[in-house]
Amino acid sequence: MTLGILTYQRPEGLRRTLASIDDSVVRTVAPPWRIDDVIIIDNDRHPSAEAIVEEVRAAGHPLPLVYYHEPEPGLAAARNRALDEARGRVLVFIDDDESAGPGWPGGLLATMSATGAALVGGPVRTIFTADPPGWIGALFDRPEPDDGAAQPWLRSGNLAIDLGAIRREGLRFDPAYAASGGEDVAFSWAARLAGLRLAWSATAIVEEHVGPERTIVRWVTTRERSSTANWVRIETAHHPGLARRFLIAGRGIARFAQGAMTASAGALTLDSARAVRGLVIASRGIGSFQGLARRGGVSYHRS
Repeated sequence: MTLGILTYQRPEGLRRTLASIDDSVVRTVAPPWRIDDVIIIDNDRHPSAEAIVEEVRAAGHPLPLVYYHEPEPGLAAARNRALDEARGRVLVFIDDDESAGPGWPGGLLATMSATGAALVGGPVRTIFTADPPGWIGALFDRPEPDDGAAQPWLRSGNLAIDLGAIRREGLRFDPAYAASGGEDVAFSWAARLAGLRLAWSATAIVEEHVGPERTIVRWVTTRERSSTANWVRIETAHHPGLARRFLIAGRGIARFAQGAMTASAGALTLDSARAVRGLVIASRGIGSFQGLARRGGVSYHRS
């Protein structure tokens, strides 16, 4: 198997990710599985991460590190480069703001063997690098299904991909999502529609390191707006009829109205958590209309 790290102008994050992939990670992988190499896809216009990879390699990393520069901007291009360069039968993604946690990546492979799934995802748990504001609440929490549970879609921050199955179907990450993200959800949705199984491993954990720049209201609401817009793009790609668009528009109006009322009530009562929760809900409503306005982007993209 190949471990794949996508990186973009996060030198310290990349160092931390590579440092976390140590002998304990290797020991989670039981025969017949083994880790063949770690590929680093540098998605910067200039090869800014190459020196870091050389530095870590020279310090004696326990696994072969292979560096690739992918100057075409966007996560879709970087993930497709990883699909092309991976030498193992399975590619496992981890991001440069994450570090390997307990049971990773062995738990992903064990679930893949037990379920026959072509894609297996696992938990991504938030580690705040500074004390977050009180209004954060559960905004960074992610659902964690039961071990082995079938999934309708998966994100790529902790994801194992059976490359043989993906290549047989000719599946690629859709470049139409290059500017907005969401290429991972679209990719996994496409895999399921192609008849491939998606499953969850509760025992393979990665930790996402969230800095203070991501715990401000504007960042959180922008994330929610963009995420909802991507969901709508995927939904309308599969259900292009006018009735579905009216349904989404109605849902967007309802969310915006609910969010505006909640935010106003929070502001009036000086309840910052309630106010931010309302802004998040309203942002999802706005995202619904942004998704309806965007053209292009389908969730079943073949090479």
